[in-house]
Amino acid sequence: MKRVYILIVVLIACISQAFSQIAIYNEQNEEISGTTINIQAGVSTDLYFKVKNNSSSEIANLKAYLRVNGDNVTPGQEANATMCTEPGGNCGNPPHSPKFTLAAGAEQLIHLNITTLSANDFVLTVYPTGGSPEANFNIHATTTGIESNLANAFNVYPSPANESFIIENGFGKNSYVEIYNVLGQMVKHVASDNNRISVNCSTWKNGYYVCRLYNDGKAEKTVKIVVAH
Repeated sequence: MKRVYILIVVLIACISQAFSQIAIYNEQNEEISGTTINIQAGVSTDLYFKVKNNSSSEIANLKAYLRVNGDNVTPGQEANATMCTEPGGNCGNPPHSPKFTLAAGAEQLIHLNITTLSANDFVLTVYPTGGSPEANFNIHATTTGIESNLANAFNVYPSPANESFIIENGFGKNSYVEIYNVLGQMVKHVASDNNRISVNCSTWKNGYYVCRLYNDGKAEKTVKIVVAH
């Protein structure tokens, strides 16, 4: 009986892994596979998401595809879209990202810029060319009022960072970011003159850093990042 129980547990674990080999996460490491993201129709929108390989083996020739009504999005019709792998900015022609390979447990950040020409429902699907597994999330473009995805957003990525990292700050002109090392010394002050700023960390020492967001003079959020050359 005990052996049967162990076998059932192992089978359940294997089945669970089979259905979650690829998963999609936002920058807060919240899984968004199978969820819906709302955007404003007709407005250029930037979405950043991470594709993670949760399996124990490498998955090659992955791409992220944007589709509507079951077909690939065609530029100039339902939407104009560009997808780039980050960091590095390697971009694929619409409606897909360049091919990439994920080692076991690895992740890839993807930047999707989409300008919808009309209200519609899209699906973003990630899977190996001509194969499986796959993961997806939905994008609902609507003409009703939707707050910007960057409103009150504070994201720092990738971590670990090598040569540079990105700070996304949607808190507006009265905000700024200060970056501190483990000794509490400020190593960088980032003004809020742009809601997406690249910070060069190529000369920084390896280790942990703290990015602290201030809005109207008050500390709002803190994010840790690792620098590893």
